[in-house]
Amino acid sequence: MKQIKKISISIMGGLLLGLVLMPVMPGNMWISLAGSTLLLSISIYLMWSVWDWAGRGKVLAWLVVLAFVLRLGLGILFTLEMPWWGFYGSEEHQHGYIFTDSYNRDQQAWDLAISTQPIWAGVAEGFYADQYGGLLTISAAIYRLLSPDAHRQILILILGALFTALGIPFLFSALRDRWGNRIALITSWIVVLYPDSVLFGASQMREPFIIGLTCIILWALFQWQKDRRLSAVVMGVGLLIVLIFSYMIALALLFLLMVLFWQENLAPKSVWWKRAGWMGLILGVLAGTLLLWRWMNSAATWDIIVTMLGSGWVTKIIKEAGSMFRFPIVVVYGISQPVLPAALVSINTKPVMYVVAVMRSLGWYLLAPVLIYSIYTLWTNRKVPDKKIWVWISIFSLVWLVVSALRAGGDQWDNPRYRVNFIVFLGLLAAWGLDWVWQKRDFWLARWMIVEFIFVGFFLHWYLGRYFRFWNRMFFQEYVVWILGLSALVLASGWVWELIIKIRKKKKMEGS
Repeated sequence: MKQIKKISISIMGGLLLGLVLMPVMPGNMWISLAGSTLLLSISIYLMWSVWDWAGRGKVLAWLVVLAFVLRLGLGILFTLEMPWWGFYGSEEHQHGYIFTDSYNRDQQAWDLAISTQPIWAGVAEGFYADQYGGLLTISAAIYRLLSPDAHRQILILILGALFTALGIPFLFSALRDRWGNRIALITSWIVVLYPDSVLFGASQMREPFIIGLTCIILWALFQWQKDRRLSAVVMGVGLLIVLIFSYMIALALLFLLMVLFWQENLAPKSVWWKRAGWMGLILGVLAGTLLLWRWMNSAATWDIIVTMLGSGWVTKIIKEAGSMFRFPIVVVYGISQPVLPAALVSINTKPVMYVVAVMRSLGWYLLAPVLIYSIYTLWTNRKVPDKKIWVWISIFSLVWLVVSALRAGGDQWDNPRYRVNFIVFLGLLAAWGLDWVWQKRDFWLARWMIVEFIFVGFFLHWYLGRYFRFWNRMFFQEYVVWILGLSALVLASGWVWELIIKIRKKKKMEGS
């Protein structure tokens, strides 16, 4: 009876939402209602079931509902309003898409759906709009089955929002059991509310699918000691599905999972497993470097050229510093994207695009100092429970941030897009740092926030002078010197204070 009630309510909820969406979708209204009702009913049933399985709870319910509603709602809003809100010269904006990639891929999916070609041609023939073919093929299948008469791009938004929402209970359950309620809640809220996670999830992109699957795979990793067969099956199937969306993300995720699995389940058993793990890790890094070096080198070189062409001042800095510093300059520039000072002063853009730029930048500039603090604390504090696990997550996060910056060449859209694929681990690392601050009342996070405030303040001055010429700007090198100098003072004050505390403690111990 309980299942019948759940199914009935899911169908009724799906029908009501389908009736709401029916007027805003093209084509035959009854086909629109049938297709949207089916997807929405399945979505409601699955989210309800996973929420039940994870232990219910009001906060978890809010997390799941917000993950779904924010992405679907914003996606529908963009679909309907981008032709008016976006740029008139932008073909994707005029068709209701915020990203060029989502527009090209979704258009090709629709072309494949109405053609006589088999659906799997999206993978087999390697359509240019989707180098992996997985999302294009899934989209084409949805259109051919549920929307044969018209291109209803909202259907893919429902599917993407569902994947992210389904992953949240798995993520929450895994982290709650492993590290407690606070870390589970903070990580889940970051994944749900992080602006780029919402923005990419509100588009016909791979990111919402990858994020949801990563949550499920991480849960399976921590289930190994409870149910090995279930853990292996879920991890294997999850990685295979990620593979059809992006083999590069799948390989990176597999590498991290193997390291965490080794640290979590094998290394504690014996010295032999520790040594074997280190040998495997070294071989894995060498093999990965050999396999990916040519791809990374050619892609990064091309993306750096694009960045230099698109940003005159980056080109100027590289010329002044010397070509040998080209890569590190682009890495720093890429990690700082989307640049908050630039977003704040870009008032000549469309109002909606201005809000999007500022929100994306704020999200990253709130998360970044917490990540720096977490990494700094992990590497300088010996008394950290599960330190090896956290250190490996921090190493992976740092490497991935650098790879994202190089691979996307500091692009303000692609660089954050690569980064957000692993928002689960970035959010987890940030959650550890915030939990540590809560427990230890540590002031180092405040110091790192001040360092970022200095960075943002000086570059805001630089951008204001560049665009509005209210005053004479300093040379760029002078800004760098001021930022580094003031930041060094802030950090040095922290180290001096810690030294004073240690001396006082030592004197007290000697006196007693």
